[in-house]
Amino acid sequence: MKTMELDSLAPIYGGMCLSRLDGVVFIKGAIPGEKVLAEVKETRRDYSIAEAIEILNSSTDRVAPRCRVYGRCGGCHYQHISYERQLSLKEEIVTDCLRRIAKIDIPLAETIFGNQWNYRRKVQFKLSATPNASAPVMGFYRENTRDVVAVDECALLNGTLNRFLAKLKGARFLSGIREVHMLTGKTSVAFLKGPDVDEAKLEFLLDIGFDGAVGALAPDYQRTHVAGDAYCLLSMGDASARGIDYTVSPQGFFQSNWELNQVLVEKVAELLGDVSGKKVIDVYGGAGNFSLALSRSAKDITIVEDNPYSTTDGSRNIALNDIKNISYVTKSFEKIRESKTYDIAIVDPPRIGLTRAAIEKLLSLKAETIAYISCNPSTFARDAAKLQGRYTLSSVRLIDMFPNTYHCEVLGMFHST
Repeated sequence: MKTMELDSLAPIYGGMCLSRLDGVVFIKGAIPGEKVLAEVKETRRDYSIAEAIEILNSSTDRVAPRCRVYGRCGGCHYQHISYERQLSLKEEIVTDCLRRIAKIDIPLAETIFGNQWNYRRKVQFKLSATPNASAPVMGFYRENTRDVVAVDECALLNGTLNRFLAKLKGARFLSGIREVHMLTGKTSVAFLKGPDVDEAKLEFLLDIGFDGAVGALAPDYQRTHVAGDAYCLLSMGDASARGIDYTVSPQGFFQSNWELNQVLVEKVAELLGDVSGKKVIDVYGGAGNFSLALSRSAKDITIVEDNPYSTTDGSRNIALNDIKNISYVTKSFEKIRESKTYDIAIVDPPRIGLTRAAIEKLLSLKAETIAYISCNPSTFARDAAKLQGRYTLSSVRLIDMFPNTYHCEVLGMFHST
């Protein structure tokens, strides 16, 4: 493999840094301002990807990773960077995407962040059988592979999920299981996937002792759970939603950093202002994450969501909270035949952002205000450019929903021109 000395210049979305010393090189494991010895892992026509193997001039922002398998497990990318610098790197990335892709130069509003560690309430453990072992290896995939890296404790998981992990590791009953999915809140739910799931395995999962009420589900989801509820119960705090019960099933969408999600929900409500008497459409609305909080003052709310598990969760949430003014459209946004106009549109699309048809549909709704929540600053910037002319991006901010990873959540507020 070719090695070279490189200066890392700027952060790039995806957990890497840019160098231009020997063509365009994206460096893994470096911090802007550092000089590193890097090994080229991949060469393409316009750029190369390299990995830092020695730090020649270390940044003052470099810290010791907390996790002993950091660099092998593919879950984290920024544990070698101080948290303060992580935030500023992500802010630089968001600003760069807006300037470079959307040609929009706007100062970021104050970043929203919370706990750096132990914030995740959702996990998918991966399992891999090993020769002559009594139990499969349990952990997470190595980056860009299907090789399982054994994990004893994950610094991003909350205490309940780490206790689950300690109890599950080495359990012989996991033979024939490929994944264990878990959600935790007021209650917890576990979901087994693999070629060899039966009722005995589900019962054993419950017998090892979880915290609170637990439901265990077979991989087809339709088979009845063994005990407890087939969903996780959480609460939206009084400040944001005045005590709303929120449920989510393993295959529905769930914002795993639940504490910061509540702050985000509150911020969206604050920026939308008084929604009394207004009509709201919540696109890719899931189980009602934003709509539930607005339902007690908005005139009516339409959630557009085509994931059947999320719509089931959302219908349950509407019933649990005795809400009368939320309805579902269970089609993809591009395919709905919506003739109404709305005062407010909330969009929270997947990582690929809005399709061309979705942009056209969104514009046809003629909403005065659009709250756009994005998990990809590149596609957010692309879509912001397409909305320009009809809308002005009035504010944008980073929400650091996933500390120690490169993922950036963005909240943009658009107002009609």
